[in-house]
Amino acid sequence: MTNVDSEANGLMRIAVFVDPAVIWQWHKWLVEALASSGHQVDLCINGRAPVLPVKLRLLLQLEALLYSRGRDNASDLISIEQFDKVAIIAQPASTGYDLVIDLAGETNLSSIRARRFRPLYDGMVGSDELIGVLLDGHAPSLSLDDSDLHEPRWFGLCAIEQPQMITQGLNNVFSRMAEFLRKSVYEITENIVQVSDVPPGTQTDRNRSTIPMKAERFLLGNLGVKVANRLNALLRKEQGNATRWGVGWRFTDSKPLRETNELCLGHYTRLLDDGQCFYADPFVIFHEGLYHVFVEEFPFNTQKGIISHFTIDRKGNTSAPKEVLSRPYHLSYPFIFEHDGQFWMIPETSANNAVELYRAASFPDKWVFEKTLIDDVRADDVTLVRHGDHWWLFAAISEWQSSQWDTLGLFYADDLFGNWYAHQANPVLLDARAARPAGAMYMKDGALWRPAQDCSSIYGGGLSLCRVDQLDPERFEQTIVHRFAPDDKDQLYGFHTLNEHQGLEVVDFFGRL
Repeated sequence: MTNVDSEANGLMRIAVFVDPAVIWQWHKWLVEALASSGHQVDLCINGRAPVLPVKLRLLLQLEALLYSRGRDNASDLISIEQFDKVAIIAQPASTGYDLVIDLAGETNLSSIRARRFRPLYDGMVGSDELIGVLLDGHAPSLSLDDSDLHEPRWFGLCAIEQPQMITQGLNNVFSRMAEFLRKSVYEITENIVQVSDVPPGTQTDRNRSTIPMKAERFLLGNLGVKVANRLNALLRKEQGNATRWGVGWRFTDSKPLRETNELCLGHYTRLLDDGQCFYADPFVIFHEGLYHVFVEEFPFNTQKGIISHFTIDRKGNTSAPKEVLSRPYHLSYPFIFEHDGQFWMIPETSANNAVELYRAASFPDKWVFEKTLIDDVRADDVTLVRHGDHWWLFAAISEWQSSQWDTLGLFYADDLFGNWYAHQANPVLLDARAARPAGAMYMKDGALWRPAQDCSSIYGGGLSLCRVDQLDPERFEQTIVHRFAPDDKDQLYGFHTLNEHQGLEVVDFFGRL
């Protein structure tokens, strides 16, 4: 899937400045992506920033040893010699460039007469500032200092999946910044209007001398956690009474949650599991006198999700969940809908790098693969809606090593079975509070609404109800109207899927079940 790398109206000559003392792997990925799009890219050397503190390098090396498993990370430090396919220039000319991207930090580029981009982390320049934010345990906002705009262009708020791992946070943020720089270049070539937003205030101090001390505290404070987590992953010491997801349901005799905005998980009947799996991502549809609930079932022994189904009658009697769809890869989030007199399902198939459509050969337990709607895309929690003149697919999308928690991508088509197109502004939203889909969309007071996951603290920690204010092939805008999270009295940590159909509401929740 590409949005940025589609045919452009024009190509540019771009100067990318790096500091040879601190070159990250993501710098190389960005340069290669721009060059592969046809732009002429010169790699320019600037040597202003000091090397990273020894204690910080030690921290990054330790985490690489525990977690990288031999892969390249966006946060790997590399040398200038590892670049190829681009010219390396020590003294660039003052003219001849259309764009300058400053990845070296506080670089004086006033002598070069070209538009300039400079990444900002929480409104500050430099990866050392980003590291300070992450060491403090904060999720940073990303923005871009653009010489053609009066104010920095704010991209949004990142998710930090594992605050005790500085490498994981850097991988996500660096991947997102590379993605948004590439997107910004694409918007220039396609003459797409770029909006200037003021980023939120900084969250950390600008005293670089505190980073070694922060790194040491971070290393010592989290070393035991890192080793234990890695051993648990290697030994697969799962579940029993450990935290896991569960599914609950209730009849909405008065109003559903999306109308009352009052969450009390004690009002839901829990779907019991056998301790060898968990259930999550419930979707419900009423058919021939029964509520049919489709869920992700995740057996701990296989570590691979399948789709299961159970029924609830109007008296509240439930059947036992049974498997209805499995593939060689992980399945979850069984988005189910009716169209042209047939039942269809779009389960999450990001593990296969595709969005796949399945048809009920015999509802509810026999499903056959119909077609791949979108190929070569990592799209999670795909949610379909017919709105205006188009079918729309909402999904959490990610590239390189970015998080699957914080970004929304859109795709649209005139016909469900026709050609699908990526929204020109993809990713249309970076917001850990309300990007990743959390259930089927619905109409309310003449507007389209969507539930979205709130992953600003932990994955699926809560849920946001968002009103869609603009949806067309050029722009997307939404407003967060309500946010929910489990109360402390519920002794639960998360809540991340909400669906309702004809009087039955289904949710999932996370805790020690």
